[in-house]
Amino acid sequence: MNLDQRDKITSTHRGHGHCLAKGCDVHGMMAEIYGKKSGLCAGKGGSMHIADLAKGMLGANGIVGGGPPLACGAALAAKKLRTGGVAVTFVGDGGANQGTTLESLNLASIWKLPCIFVIENNGYAEATSCKYSGACHDFADRANGFNMPGVTVDGHDFFAVYEVASEAVRRAREGGGPTLVECKVSRYYGHFEGDAQSYRAPDEVKRIREARDCLTNFAQKVTSAGLLTRPELEQIDAEVLALIEDSAGKAKAAPKPSAVDLLTDVYVSY
Repeated sequence: MNLDQRDKITSTHRGHGHCLAKGCDVHGMMAEIYGKKSGLCAGKGGSMHIADLAKGMLGANGIVGGGPPLACGAALAAKKLRTGGVAVTFVGDGGANQGTTLESLNLASIWKLPCIFVIENNGYAEATSCKYSGACHDFADRANGFNMPGVTVDGHDFFAVYEVASEAVRRAREGGGPTLVECKVSRYYGHFEGDAQSYRAPDEVKRIREARDCLTNFAQKVTSAGLLTRPELEQIDAEVLALIEDSAGKAKAAPKPSAVDLLTDVYVSY
């Protein structure tokens, strides 16, 4: 909501939410997930590499920590071309420990790039707790070492995240340089299908669902403030479900890439 068509984002290997937030077409995304020719990447990117350059979505990425260097490049281009655009890169707590991320933080600070580093800290890199893999309690504390602001925010609170993002984007647009934002979040499911999550405390997920679910808390806030009604929220849910079902149906029926498509989009012709 704080970004516009000038701005670029890079994502993780679970980038569907970021794609949707940046305005990527749902039907094109679903077709890409199904590997169909009508997909955003003509069926050759798949779930893990969905991209839409026209929307400023530079791609989900199968490389852990692969996005930050790309975001630095996009931010440098925005600065040199004076577009007023910013670049936002998302990594998890595991990706935050990658050398690519740390080098990107340093580069962005040295060159004062309009770049925002968002660490989605869900507490576990696969099955490893960030309490074990991180030397500091908050990843945002690392920002001090790179001479940039570091902010930790409750990632379950939509409004808190919005306000933090708004300030970081404003600062970047005005030439203030990069910001590191750590969103403390949770994941309900395992790192992979069939993950028993035995590394988590008993009833940990159950407690999070009951007390900290972001959608439930959002609904409570907007309805109590009189901004939206329950029927309006239910209507949104129904419209979204219908959109998903429609996109899935059309994706299943769409054609696959053919043999002649194999080498298209592989080499750039200068």
